[in-house]
Amino acid sequence: MCHLRGFAIALFLSLFLGLSGCGHLTQPESTTRNDEIGMQLVMVPPGEFLMGGTETAEALVLAYPNSGKTPDYFADEYPRHRVRITKAFLLGKFEVTVAQFRQFTAETGFKTEAESDGTGGWGCNASTGRCEGRQLQYTWQNPGYPLLDEQPVVNVTYYDALAFCQWLSKKEGKNYRLPTEAEWEYANRAGTQTRYANSDDPAQLQSFARAIDLSRHAEFGHVWEIVIKPDDPTAYPLPVGRLAPNSFGLHDMHGNVWEWVADWYGETYYSESPVDDPQGPPDGILKVRRGGAWNSFPIWLRSSFRNWNTPSSRCVNLGFRVARDF
Repeated sequence: MCHLRGFAIALFLSLFLGLSGCGHLTQPESTTRNDEIGMQLVMVPPGEFLMGGTETAEALVLAYPNSGKTPDYFADEYPRHRVRITKAFLLGKFEVTVAQFRQFTAETGFKTEAESDGTGGWGCNASTGRCEGRQLQYTWQNPGYPLLDEQPVVNVTYYDALAFCQWLSKKEGKNYRLPTEAEWEYANRAGTQTRYANSDDPAQLQSFARAIDLSRHAEFGHVWEIVIKPDDPTAYPLPVGRLAPNSFGLHDMHGNVWEWVADWYGETYYSESPVDDPQGPPDGILKVRRGGAWNSFPIWLRSSFRNWNTPSSRCVNLGFRVARDF
């Protein structure tokens, strides 16, 4: 289904952004279907936005008191800076699914790093209720929870995601790739300036993002510390597209699974980022991932939050979505 807003909303966004000094945004035109593997892509228009934290680090500490974080934890989200996306691009309406990744491996014989390097991935241990890894039995085909074709694929490394993009590029004769960090945040925000693309209030995330249920997990914890009970209705990733999209028609840009982006991570990169189409540092040892996941707390789902891993990292809550050039 093509979930795109009408002319009135496009006009509102254009006027709002122009009046607020955040730049100009035009309405996406259409959703394109990839006939080969059913990949649906949304046209993201060119435009300007303010990238980075929308409030001070001190305000974030007060807003999420149970996290135990200090202002330094948020330092890489600043300074907030103007970014111009100069060309329209296509972005996956959904995260890449298990079925789509399976087609890739079936056609190419590709083995993910979790399968080929002898160390496995991360998974959910049903007996303890905890995520654990690396262990050899956990791969994209066995994350330790019941796997559905339309769930996002997990336990894929940055290099696994690149291999999928290269396969799809050759198959379609188009340039598929991972989005840049700037493209990702621009698409995630879809014209908003709030903590999340639908509000500032974590309580409003429920219809918009699969994330940790705070009523069941009041005590802040990391992925390996959280105990998942069998009757938890928010455990594990949802099939893609089950929750409301943002104003660009993109689903699961908050929560469900973390998403690899193209950029190397630079803690102070925002202070030197160019205005036009930033690509991240030229090199590094860590790659950026964005968006939060099904077992993430709201503090990590914010549009400006930056996370990172080594390129060969793989986890039970980490996947990707593709971008495509025109």
